[in-house]
Amino acid sequence: MSLAGGAEQISLLRTAIARIEAGAQAGQATSGIAVSLVQRRSAFFELAPAAPVDRGAATGFAMALAARFARAQNGPVLWIAEDFALSEWGVPYGPGLAAYGLGWRDFTLMRLARRADVWLAMEEAIRARAFAAIVAEPMSLASSLAGADCPNLVRRLTMGARAAGARAILLRPPANERAPFLAPTPMRFEIAARPAPRPSAGRRPLPGRAAWGVRCAGPPGSLPGIDPDVFHPVDLAACLAGEDVLSAALSLRFPAQPSASARAA
Repeated sequence: MSLAGGAEQISLLRTAIARIEAGAQAGQATSGIAVSLVQRRSAFFELAPAAPVDRGAATGFAMALAARFARAQNGPVLWIAEDFALSEWGVPYGPGLAAYGLGWRDFTLMRLARRADVWLAMEEAIRARAFAAIVAEPMSLASSLAGADCPNLVRRLTMGARAAGARAILLRPPANERAPFLAPTPMRFEIAARPAPRPSAGRRPLPGRAAWGVRCAGPPGSLPGIDPDVFHPVDLAACLAGEDVLSAALSLRFPAQPSASARAA
């Protein structure tokens, strides 16, 4: 599903969210325990390519992370993208989604011409509590995040994701002195491309499964046991199965099972 246009598409987003919420209520898909667990596991993620050449790898990793959350919560993914970013880096397509375990019914692409509308749509989607993962893909952070309102916007997105039990992912350009990481959260990662596993000798080298190097870029000591100076190897299969170093990082913040108090609820 794809939504195109400007600010008027926000009303369409609200309508889609209402349909999803109505379906969840009709099917009794969300229990009190599940709601409590989702709220405790909420987070705002900030993903940046380690270098401009790694932008495609960062996009793929954002998709893998969103797909993992979708599988865990059995919910849809909303990808909010600026048109300029899609024209530069490509539009998600069916075979690619299938490789990450997503189908078109699980994935909504919202295309927006204005960068400011990307942030507005992300806030609305977080508040709705209807998506397993919400990805925002602006072309850059310039102009729309310049000025004194930037800290307030980031704070709203971060606190909103925690309060709503949402998994919000900002797919941003590389971080540097002029454009540092924005969110005051440990869930900040730099993504680098990594060669895919090669087939055995004597066979034509075919493209392998997606593979990345992932470095924690959060505040020092925010993820104990994760070396912030190392790009840890992660591949698609491990990411979706929860067997990689990122899983270890996430498990420090998001327990796999509800606590006793959550079960009692």
